[in-house]
Amino acid sequence: MGQVEQAIKEAISAVSENSQIKGIISGIAVNVRNTLCDVERENAPTIYDVRLNAIDDDLQSFLTVVPEEKSNVLVAVIENLKTEAVVVRCSEVQKVLLKIGANTVVLDNNGLVFNDGEISGLAKLPKLIEWMQKVYADLQTLKTQLQTHPVAGNGSPLAMSFNPQTVNPEKSEFEDTKIKH
Repeated sequence: MGQVEQAIKEAISAVSENSQIKGIISGIAVNVRNTLCDVERENAPTIYDVRLNAIDDDLQSFLTVVPEEKSNVLVAVIENLKTEAVVVRCSEVQKVLLKIGANTVVLDNNGLVFNDGEISGLAKLPKLIEWMQKVYADLQTLKTQLQTHPVAGNGSPLAMSFNPQTVNPEKSEFEDTKIKH
């Protein structure tokens, strides 16, 4: 037996000391909720409250794949102090939930949402910087025109001073490098 096979055997033994995998069954996901679903089986009783996460604790970090209603699922039935079941595979995904510490991400057909979408959509930085550079250029042109445009009547330039405080924008000032789009 190779090292990989031995490691797998030892891992299964360690898990099965306190619980025993009773089997893998297939069915159809119904009544899908954020952390649970029910699984209907052909010629067998429905399994209620099947977990979507293997661990049911109040986790600080997790990844949950939520199956689409009426999709095919594989369920691992685990027997420990009480019999429990968890979805281990699904044919269609409704959404994926990811939480790592205080950060949450939801991926579904509507797109990718970070931390409940509090900051709105993700900026298209190249277009934003291009627009801001045009605004900066317009301000510089306005400054030049105010300093050189003669006032009607005496032909002298306007005695008003205009010094914009806006600097030419740089991408690094606006980019959140933790998110790639």
